[in-house]
Amino acid sequence: METAEELNFYFRAAFSGSVVVFGLDKGLIKVLLVKRPKEPFKGLFALPAVLVYPNDSIEERVDELIAQVTGTRIFYKKQIRAFADTSRHPLGRVISIGYYSFININNCQLIDNLEDGKGEWVDLKTIPKLAFDHNEIVQAAKRRLLAKMSTQLAGFEMLPEKFTVKQVQEMYEASLGHALDKRNFRRKILSQSVIEETGDLLNPWEESGKAPMLYRLNRAEYLAKKEAGHKFEIF
Repeated sequence: METAEELNFYFRAAFSGSVVVFGLDKGLIKVLLVKRPKEPFKGLFALPAVLVYPNDSIEERVDELIAQVTGTRIFYKKQIRAFADTSRHPLGRVISIGYYSFININNCQLIDNLEDGKGEWVDLKTIPKLAFDHNEIVQAAKRRLLAKMSTQLAGFEMLPEKFTVKQVQEMYEASLGHALDKRNFRRKILSQSVIEETGDLLNPWEESGKAPMLYRLNRAEYLAKKEAGHKFEIF
């Protein structure tokens, strides 16, 4: 049996939460990064991250982190996994629980005076070298994004409350990295019976041609079907 002194060594590690915040901007999937104003890795971009006190809830701290860096509490968040390489932080052993999040960029108000730097949206395809092991976390989140959008009806947190089918398709194309057949996608997306017409049309100057119908997600129906085990497969 370990002595009290030996047990102390097991408690000499810190925990943090790191989050890959995805947003959709002009047909591109973007990730929210912050430029570190201090060491370690001063001047490098990093993911929004927060150290967690022993008596803190990691989930709650990450929720607060997302709200702090984006200025909104309207988002979707899902855990990826733990990142626990012993060399991931130069100051000591820090085990980070990684998350990804979907958010509507237009709802965000990035704050200038954060202690850990101001947020900046960067194209997922051009993520630079990041601090710590954050490139690894981004890649893990990217795989989750691809898996989720390859099989399910998802990502509506990145869209406005009212959206066109074209905007949904652009979100999927940006996530998957390839074009989709317009007619087939429209048929499948509407067949899920959780997207409903609002009766409103998009402003005609926002898209060429006839003003398209605006839709919204019926969240009550969506959640009911989700709880019943419906997979919302569209591919």
